[in-house]
Formats: sequence, structure tokens, C-alpha cells
Amino acid sequence: MIYTNFKEIIEGGKRSFGDHPALSMIDSSGSVKTFSYAAFCDRVLARAEELKQENCSCVGIYGSASLEWITDFFAAAIADKRTVLLDPTLPRDKTQELITLFGIEKVLPSAAGFVTVTSGTQEPEYPGCIVIFSSGTTAANKAVVLSQRALARSAWNGQQMLACGVNDVVAAMLPLNHVFGLVCTLLWPLSYGATVGIGRGMRFYTEDPAAYKTTILVMVPTLLNYLFATESINRECHTVLLGAAPCSDRVFKAIKQMGIRLSYGYGLSETASGLAISVGADDPAALDLCPDTKITIAEDGEVLVETECMMEGYWHMPEETASVLKDGVLKTGDLGRLDEQGRLHLLGRKNDVLVLSNGEKLYLPEAEATLSEQLGDEVALVIMYDTLTLVAGNDRSEQEVKKAVDAFNEKQPIGKRIMNIRIIPGKLPRTATGKLKRWKVEECL
Repeated sequence: MIYTNFKEIIEGGKRSFGDHPALSMIDSSGSVKTFSYAAFCDRVLARAEELKQENCSCVGIYGSASLEWITDFFAAAIADKRTVLLDPTLPRDKTQELITLFGIEKVLPSAAGFVTVTSGTQEPEYPGCIVIFSSGTTAANKAVVLSQRALARSAWNGQQMLACGVNDVVAAMLPLNHVFGLVCTLLWPLSYGATVGIGRGMRFYTEDPAAYKTTILVMVPTLLNYLFATESINRECHTVLLGAAPCSDRVFKAIKQMGIRLSYGYGLSETASGLAISVGADDPAALDLCPDTKITIAEDGEVLVETECMMEGYWHMPEETASVLKDGVLKTGDLGRLDEQGRLHLLGRKNDVLVLSNGEKLYLPEAEATLSEQLGDEVALVIMYDTLTLVAGNDRSEQEVKKAVDAFNEKQPIGKRIMNIRIIPGKLPRTATGKLKRWKVEECL
């Protein structure tokens, strides 16, 4: 079934799956508690009725995954509140800035000490839509507005390519404030009768898969590598859906030897995630297009997309939206090709965006400009040993560089912090026009 909004998903779950567990959670004593589809539906709809009485149009959802977070997320959207998903790993002052900037009048599940704007003063703009930050930046001009229909359609796309059902458990171990985790570990399983095991955070990464008897693991490469290295992939697991970036050949082969199906997924925040999933080829990097995805390749190799899952636009940035979205066709910024079978092969990024091993994307000009304010122009960010590394020319002392890095890291979520520093002789390599030769910087290391 193709759902068009969250209320349909919740009510459809109660009608089709009734007493089957929708959500599982593990308490401090290690006991597993479940909520059936029927009980979860009743809980969400009752909460939505409460929120409809609130004199506000914009709600922020803040915190780690929990029954309360999930309930308030669905309820706020069903109550026609503009719902902004806030990143709990951001510094609190940055989160407060976003609350003010987006006119958030209520923070759920708990205000957590944040100051919100006065209730009832905001225009009901994009009612019922979800505002989610792309993994490239937390700046306001990269806040993506997604309709419930687009998100529900993305879950349907995933089901057509890689089906889940009542015999499956999907562990919600990825951040729900990012579109990949939101769609693939929450909306997809809850739309089609699987059970969502609510992850308990980083401390329990090695325990949650087995504790929930997870059958489908939705991962980014760093998490998959960690689970593999610690032998934490449970025996019930039959499928791994990997997003953000490919894993190493060694891990890929080892997963296959365990009899586990590994599929890569490709999507963007702007398209509510799901565009293509590898399902039918020996090469997991050969991506089969989802049913409602149309992809063409521009003359310069850029991947152009049409989909039913398209964003409404970037929040309050019509010019930025128009620059990438015209007549329903999105310029993705990714480079790729289509093979004879129509499968998509990604070849890299057109723009200066660094894909980190945890799936986060870092907009390099923005980050490097911040660092250059203290260190001058002789700085570059690269990936080295799977971690974000700052490379600086030797006209700065190590102490100066470390001070600048510490100041940068204080304002970044954990996944985007610089972990290594390298100082190389002379100046960083550049073209005749002064552009950084990033590939040459990597060669110097």
C-alpha cells in the first residue's frame, strides 16, 4: 500500500498488524518492553489531539531516540505542526540559535532548558511538514522541507526494492534527525509491519543487534565496520542496508561469507532518502532505481533526478532551491553513469563536499573558511585513516593549529570534528588560478 501521510501509516498499522509489536525498547534492567501497533496508534493519535489544542504552529523534536521522541514526532506532524528535527549532538548554543531562527514555539519531548519563541506568534507555514537538515551543513540555508507524502513514498520505494515484514526487526541505531535513519529505521519498518528496536546509543552498539534479535541492520560504514570488528553482528541478521558510503572490500566479502545480504542505498535529504538500492547485481555499487525514480546524466556527468519523494524546497531560500530544482528535476551534485541495465554507478561529488566515513557530509569551503580566519589560507581538510584530518602549511606552529582546531571542534557535532592534524613543508599545492589541488594534498601525506 502507498501511504500519503503519517496518520494513514499509524492507522494502517493498527488495522493490519494490531497486537504485533511495533516498537521494542530495553529498560535499565535489561528487560524488553514492547508497544503493539494498536497501542502505538492510540498513543500517537491521543498525543496529536493534545498538540492540536496548543497555540503554536512550529515544534522542534530534540533528543535521542525514545518512545517519547517517536510519539511526539508522529503526533506533531499529524497535528499539522511544522516539525523541525534538531540534532542533539550540536552544541546547545547552536541549537538555541536554530530554535530562534526557525520560530520554534515548543520543544518536545522536553524543552530541555531551551528558550522558545512566544506561542501563537508564528504564521502556519508548511503545516504538517518536516524540516530536516541535510548532512552537508547545519546552516539554515540547507534545511530541507519534506512533506509527509514524500517521506511515506520513500518508505514505499524501499519496500518495493528490499521488503520487510512482520518477521523482521529493524534496530533504530542511526540518528533519527537524519533522513536515512528516519526513513529506513522508522518509517519503512512501521509502514509494513516490522518491529523497530529503539537503539540505546553508542554505549550499546555492540549489544543492541543481539538484544533485539535484529534481522535487518541499517548502517553507515563506520558503524558496520565497528560491529564487524567486535563480532557484534547477530546470527538472526539476514540483511544489511548500507548508506552514505561504501564499505571496504574486506568487510563486504566477510559479510557475504556470513550469508548476509548486503545492499547499498542511495538518496539525498532533498529526495527524502530513497532513490536507488542495489538488489540484483553481484556488484553492490550497481544501484537499481526505485520505482518512482527517473535518473538522467547531464553532459558534465552530474546525476539529475525526478522523484515523487522530492522536497518542497530549502527553508526560506527560494533562490537556492531554484538553483538545484527546476521543473521537478533535481541537480544532485553527484557524478555518475548508467550502465546497460539502467543501474546507477556513482563516481563522486561534483562540488567540494567531503563524505565522512560515518555518512556525514562536510561542505569544505565553509569549514576551511572558518579555519582560515585563524590560520590563513594554508589549510585543507581531507580523510586520512577514516578520520577527518586538517592539513596545514608549515608557516604555522603546531600550537597555533591545535588552538584553531579546538575552537572549530567546539562548534561541531561529534561526527564532524577534526581528529588528526598534519603539518607539511611549504605551502599547500594550488593551480595557476589559486584553487587548492586537494588530490595533491592527499599525495603529500
